[in-house]
Amino acid sequence: MQLTLHVTNDCNLKCKYCFVPRNPDRMGRDVAFAAAKLGMEGTNTSGLLFYGGEPLLERQLIYDVVDYTQAIKKKTGHTFFYKMTTNGTLLDEEFLEFAQDVNLTIGFSHDGPSQDACRLFHNGEGSFNMLEDKIALLLKYQPYAVGMSVIDPTTVHGAADTVKFLFDKGFRYISINLNYDRAVPWTREKLEVLRGEYVKMAQMYMDMTGAEEKFYLSPFDMKILSHLKGENYNADRRRMALNQPSVAPDGKIYLGSRYLNHPTFEIGDVFYGINTERQKFLHEQGTPPEVCMGCAIRTRCNYAYDNIVHEDDAFITDISPVQCANEQMITPIADGVAENLYKERNALFIHKHYNDLYPVMSLVEDRSI
Repeated sequence: MQLTLHVTNDCNLKCKYCFVPRNPDRMGRDVAFAAAKLGMEGTNTSGLLFYGGEPLLERQLIYDVVDYTQAIKKKTGHTFFYKMTTNGTLLDEEFLEFAQDVNLTIGFSHDGPSQDACRLFHNGEGSFNMLEDKIALLLKYQPYAVGMSVIDPTTVHGAADTVKFLFDKGFRYISINLNYDRAVPWTREKLEVLRGEYVKMAQMYMDMTGAEEKFYLSPFDMKILSHLKGENYNADRRRMALNQPSVAPDGKIYLGSRYLNHPTFEIGDVFYGINTERQKFLHEQGTPPEVCMGCAIRTRCNYAYDNIVHEDDAFITDISPVQCANEQMITPIADGVAENLYKERNALFIHKHYNDLYPVMSLVEDRSI
């Protein structure tokens, strides 16, 4: 099982698009240790993702959890994998040496040149300047750490520049996501700007792949994968989601991070376990709404089986018009990239997407550096 541990709801930044309710709630050692033990059930390996808020505000708890699970490994042989998502402001050499020793992989949130438009300290100051050295330090220890960005309507004009910024800094795994908050005005004009930014990213993807540079860019790679997997794409994603519930600071377990503190989506707690029948029931509510059933890209849509909401005593899959527009926009652009690279018989592209052993070989390569 893969468990997301929300070790704190507190954060030293006040990002404009953050969905986590900011409060002083923090996870205790008893909850974290119980979660780690729960994650061991029925498997020889398990994963722990340290999440927040800003998880490095609870650095000692992370140390304690890793020590606790490493002791379990020595006794039982059970293997733990660790991940963390951070805003990077509290990273230092001590923690990165620790992460290297225990194979804790780090996702680093940074919005590139748009950083100071959204990712601010509580006093209103930007965080861009202080992160320059943090990026270099992170990539010194983890050359293939993931750079993670959010595209907001106020910063969409710089989306491709953000990808280029992260690549130029040394990130080779880059994840971008849109801010879908319905309070944010994604207008037709903003969506057209987004389309133009995707076209720029597409050219970047083809250029880097043509130069045989390792370069992973979601959503492009995910869309290419969705074509190759067809009907299995969302089935695989749903199986993965079922195996990654979230643990709140108080120990209650929810279907996933987006449902944290929503009583309808509570499926247990770390001391008494998961109500698997409730978990399965909620998971099965994620079916496409009627309007999606005739869509040509339904099996490739990242939202057709997600975003379950509970309204008027009924469960529905709630897909916003912006999410729908984004899927219809990015899919043909990503397909065009794939078609061009395939026609060119680009060796890296074919190796990456058609060789089943490539993910393993790539991981070995990453860890050998």
